[in-house]
Amino acid sequence: MSAKDLMYAKNGSLEEKPEVAAMYRKTHGNIAPGTQKQRDYDWQLNPKSHVFGYGEIVEPNGAGKAVAPERVDGYWPKTVIVKKTVEDQRAVTHDNLGQVKNCG
Repeated sequence: MSAKDLMYAKNGSLEEKPEVAAMYRKTHGNIAPGTQKQRDYDWQLNPKSHVFGYGEIVEPNGAGKAVAPERVDGYWPKTVIVKKTVEDQRAVTHDNLGQVKNCG
Protein backbone atom coordinates (compact mmCIF):
# COMPACT_ATOMS: atom_id res chain seq x y z
CA MET A 1 0.00 0.00 0.00
CA SER A 2 1.42 3.41 -0.91
CA ALA A 3 1.55 6.44 1.36
CA LYS A 4 -0.58 8.40 -1.12
CA ASP A 5 -3.47 5.95 -0.69
CA LEU A 6 -3.21 6.21 3.10
CA MET A 7 -3.10 10.02 3.21
CA TYR A 8 -5.57 10.75 0.43
CA ALA A 9 -8.28 8.12 0.49
CA LYS A 10 -10.34 7.67 -2.67
CA ASN A 11 -13.68 8.18 -0.94
CA GLY A 12 -12.44 10.84 1.48
CA SER A 13 -13.99 14.29 1.75
CA LEU A 14 -12.61 17.76 2.32
CA GLU A 15 -15.16 18.42 5.08
CA GLU A 16 -13.99 17.70 8.60
CA LYS A 17 -16.43 16.03 10.97
CA PRO A 18 -17.54 18.24 13.90
CA GLU A 19 -16.39 15.72 16.52
CA VAL A 20 -12.91 15.53 14.93
CA ALA A 21 -12.71 19.33 14.77
CA ALA A 22 -13.71 19.55 18.46
CA MET A 23 -11.00 17.03 19.36
CA TYR A 24 -8.29 19.02 17.55
CA ARG A 25 -9.57 22.26 19.10
CA LYS A 26 -9.22 20.72 22.57
CA THR A 27 -5.88 18.92 22.15
CA HIS A 28 -3.99 21.21 19.77
CA GLY A 29 -5.74 24.58 20.13
CA ASN A 30 -6.53 24.37 16.43
CA ILE A 31 -9.20 27.00 15.72
CA ALA A 32 -10.36 28.55 12.48
CA PRO A 33 -9.03 32.03 11.60
CA GLY A 34 -11.12 34.81 13.12
CA THR A 35 -12.88 32.52 15.60
CA GLN A 36 -13.26 33.89 19.11
CA LYS A 37 -11.82 31.55 21.71
CA GLN A 38 -14.42 30.22 24.14
CA ARG A 39 -12.98 29.00 27.45
CA ASP A 40 -16.35 27.96 28.94
CA TYR A 41 -15.84 29.81 32.23
CA ASP A 42 -18.60 29.68 34.85
CA TRP A 43 -19.24 33.43 35.23
CA GLN A 44 -21.31 34.79 38.10
CA LEU A 45 -22.22 37.72 35.82
CA ASN A 46 -23.07 38.24 32.17
CA PRO A 47 -19.72 38.66 30.32
CA LYS A 48 -21.45 40.09 27.25
CA SER A 49 -22.73 43.16 29.14
CA HIS A 50 -20.15 43.50 31.96
CA VAL A 51 -17.02 45.59 31.36
CA PHE A 52 -13.84 44.92 33.34
CA GLY A 53 -11.27 47.57 34.21
CA TYR A 54 -11.29 51.29 34.85
CA GLY A 55 -14.61 53.01 34.31
CA GLU A 56 -14.10 56.57 33.18
CA ILE A 57 -16.56 59.22 34.29
CA VAL A 58 -17.84 61.31 31.40
CA GLU A 59 -17.45 64.99 32.19
CA PRO A 60 -19.31 67.74 30.37
CA ASN A 61 -17.15 69.99 28.21
CA GLY A 62 -14.33 67.42 28.16
CA ALA A 63 -12.89 68.79 24.92
CA GLY A 64 -12.65 72.26 26.44
CA LYS A 65 -10.76 70.88 29.42
CA ALA A 66 -8.36 69.08 27.07
CA VAL A 67 -7.60 72.34 25.25
CA ALA A 68 -7.16 74.39 28.44
CA PRO A 69 -6.19 71.99 31.28
CA GLU A 70 -4.81 74.78 33.48
CA ARG A 71 -8.29 76.22 34.08
CA VAL A 72 -9.56 75.45 37.56
CA ASP A 73 -13.33 75.43 38.15
CA GLY A 74 -13.93 77.48 35.00
CA TYR A 75 -11.52 80.30 35.89
CA TRP A 76 -8.08 81.06 34.54
CA PRO A 77 -5.32 81.12 37.18
CA LYS A 78 -4.10 84.56 38.19
CA THR A 79 -1.19 85.77 36.08
CA VAL A 80 1.97 86.44 38.07
CA ILE A 81 4.58 88.77 36.59
CA VAL A 82 8.16 88.20 37.73
CA LYS A 83 11.43 89.92 36.91
CA LYS A 84 13.50 88.65 33.98
CA THR A 85 16.46 87.88 36.24
CA VAL A 86 14.29 85.57 38.35
CA GLU A 87 13.01 83.76 35.25
CA ASP A 88 16.56 83.43 33.86
CA GLN A 89 17.79 81.96 37.17
CA ARG A 90 14.90 79.45 37.16
CA ALA A 91 15.74 78.45 33.55
CA VAL A 92 19.39 77.80 34.49
CA THR A 93 18.81 75.90 37.75
CA HIS A 94 15.79 73.74 36.82
CA ASP A 95 16.26 70.86 34.41
CA ASN A 96 13.43 70.22 31.98
CA LEU A 97 13.03 66.59 31.04
CA GLY A 98 13.81 65.96 27.39
CA GLN A 99 15.34 69.38 26.76
CA VAL A 100 18.88 70.65 26.53
CA LYS A 101 20.20 72.10 29.80
CA ASN A 102 20.85 75.83 29.78
CA CYS A 103 24.45 76.21 30.96
CA GLY A 104 24.41 80.02 30.92
